[in-house]
Amino acid sequence: MKSSEILILGDSVFKGVVFDNVRQRYTLLKDGAVQMLSSLLPLPIVNRSQMGRTAPEGLQMLQNQDPSSLKNRVVVLEFGGNDCDFNWRKVAEQPDAPHTPNTDEDAFQDALYRMIARVRDCGGRPILSTLPPLDPYRYLDWITRDGLSRENILRFLGRPERIYRWQEYYSSMILHVSAETLCECVPIREAFLSQVRGEDVLCEDGIHPNKAGHKIIADAALQFAGNLLGDPLLARA
Repeated sequence: MKSSEILILGDSVFKGVVFDNVRQRYTLLKDGAVQMLSSLLPLPIVNRSQMGRTAPEGLQMLQNQDPSSLKNRVVVLEFGGNDCDFNWRKVAEQPDAPHTPNTDEDAFQDALYRMIARVRDCGGRPILSTLPPLDPYRYLDWITRDGLSRENILRFLGRPERIYRWQEYYSSMILHVSAETLCECVPIREAFLSQVRGEDVLCEDGIHPNKAGHKIIADAALQFAGNLLGDPLLARA
C-alpha cells in the first residue's frame, strides 16, 4: 500500500509564520520548513496548518474530514504551542487567581490519542512532532509589550523560566503519547537543543522559529523521513 501524499495539520510553526522586524507584523516565510521539504521528499505535501490552532481544533478537523481522504496518507500532527499558552491579560489582571492553559493536560493528551486513532482507523499513518523550544525572556517581553503588568505575570509564574518548563512539559506529553501508541515522532525540539542556542533561531517574540530555525526543522524532518523512505507507505505512488 502506497501513500498518495503527506498531510500536515499544525499551528503557526509549520505554517511558516514569522515576525517581520522591519514591518513589525507577522508574515509568512516564503522558504519555510515545509517549502524546503516539498522539494526534497518523494511525496507531495498538503499543509493545512493554521496560526493559533490547538489540538482539540485539529481533532475537530480530522473528525469532519471524509474518512476516505485520509486513507494511505501520512498525517503529521504538530500541536502544543497554543495549547500550553495562557490568557496573559487575565493572568495580569488577577495573578493570584487560578488560571488554566488554553488546553489543559488531560484534554491535550486526549486530543492527541484521538487524532492518532482517527488517522489509523481511516487507513492513514499518523506522525507526531515535538515542540521547538521557546525563549522565556523574549516571550515575557513580548506578552508585556502593550502594557500588561510584568510584575503580576511574574507573580503568577514565579520566574520567567517557568514559561519554558511549562512548554517543555507539553512537549514531553507528546513523547509520552508517542510511546504509548507506538506512533512515530519527529524530534524537532531535540534538533534545536542539540545544535544551537535557541535565541539565535527564534523571532523577536521568542516563540516562532525564524528562517534559521526553519532550516533546523527541515533538516530534522528530512533526516527522520530518510529513516522511513524504505517503507512502502512512503514510496511514491
